[in-house]
Amino acid sequence: MPLVILSRADTNEIGSLALNTLSELGKTDRSSDLYYTGIVGNLTKDANILQDVVGLIRKKDFTEQLIAADDEFDRIFNCAKLFIQASTMVLDNAVAQKAEKIWLQFDAHNINLNRLSYEQQIFLTNSLLEELAKPDNKAIIDELAGVSPQIDLLGVHNLKLSNLFQQSKEIEAAKANLVAPSTQRNVVRDIMNKELLPYLEVMSKANPDLYAESFALITELVNSINSKVRTRISRNENQNQEEVLEENN
Repeated sequence: MPLVILSRADTNEIGSLALNTLSELGKTDRSSDLYYTGIVGNLTKDANILQDVVGLIRKKDFTEQLIAADDEFDRIFNCAKLFIQASTMVLDNAVAQKAEKIWLQFDAHNINLNRLSYEQQIFLTNSLLEELAKPDNKAIIDELAGVSPQIDLLGVHNLKLSNLFQQSKEIEAAKANLVAPSTQRNVVRDIMNKELLPYLEVMSKANPDLYAESFALITELVNSINSKVRTRISRNENQNQEEVLEENN
């Protein structure tokens, strides 16, 4: 019976088997065998694609992290506004007038910018922070009670939100162009079942010095995966039978 990987092997099993197979094959130089190197080249390419696909699918979409970061931003932004607003109401008119100047900067950049989309919020906050960093505005902020630390925190958390948003967009864009893991798994398994394993089996007999040892080890790897698959199938069938018996009782 020819050596094949069972069709019920999952994506992780196929990916691991392919990488272990390539690792074993890489121990021996067979570069003079052009047919062999062509097969190995295709397997390497598609095994790497499978690994990339699985790795990217597992990455978080950053939704929860974005929500948490946005909540922190909201609290800091509102806190900064409250400190500035309080300074506009102090009895010292000189301080109140200076605070009003800073308040006008917030108003010019949308006093409720934290309610906008992530993109608008990040863009307007960057613009606001650039204005507040100008020497005249910076000098005023340093005079206003409690304002400077909040502005510093606003910059830190806006950068955090911006980074998370950018990572989220990059991952979503990459996912849109991905082949399904199950599809790529089948590509890798077909290369091994239809090309690599049959060729190694033939060559292990035709040129045992160069191929037999590797084929023997790869055979063990395949049999190990197949054994796990059969155990899983058997366990699932037993569970199904038990469920049917419970329903009938």
